[in-house]
Amino acid sequence: MKTFEFRQNDLKRGVPFAIGYFVLLIVACYSIFGGLFGMANALDNFGSAKLAGIAVALAVLTPFIIILKLIMPKVTVELGSNNLTISDKNNQKVIFYNEIFALQLNMSNLNKLDIMDQQNNVLGFIHPQNNPEILAQVISEISNHIEFTKLKGSKKYFGNSIDTTLYSRSI
Repeated sequence: MKTFEFRQNDLKRGVPFAIGYFVLLIVACYSIFGGLFGMANALDNFGSAKLAGIAVALAVLTPFIIILKLIMPKVTVELGSNNLTISDKNNQKVIFYNEIFALQLNMSNLNKLDIMDQQNNVLGFIHPQNNPEILAQVISEISNHIEFTKLKGSKKYFGNSIDTTLYSRSI
C-alpha cells in the first residue's frame, strides 16, 4: 500500500477567501487613509515606488499566501491492492479499481487528475497544491492494477499550451 499526503487546491474555499480578503483590505485602507486621494498621498510620501511595492508585498501578500495555504485541506491518498482511498479531515472516498474507467490529467484544470467511471461521472479527483509529481506516481500505481490506453492532447491555459492525457481502460 502506498500513501501520499499533500494540500489540495479547493476553489470553493480559495476564491471566496481571496475576494473577501482583498475587499476587506481595500475598505480598511480607504478608511484609514481617508479615501482614494489619501491612499495616493500615502504612496507618494513613501518615497521610492520599488520600496512601496516591497512594503505592500510584505504587508499584504505574505499574510494572504500563508492563510490561503492553511485553509486548503490536507488530503491523503492511499493506494491499496484493490482500491484507492481519498480522504481529508471530514470526508473519505473509497474507489475500487474495477469502477475506474478513465483518468483525465490536466483536462478540467491544470495539475488535476479526474477519476472517471464508465458513464463519464467523476468518482474523485486529485489536485495537489505544490506537488504535481504526485499525479504521475498515482497514475503509475493505478496502472499496475488496470491496463490503460493513453491518448495525449493539449489545451491552452492563459495562452500557454499544456499537455493533457486521457487514460482509458483497455477493453
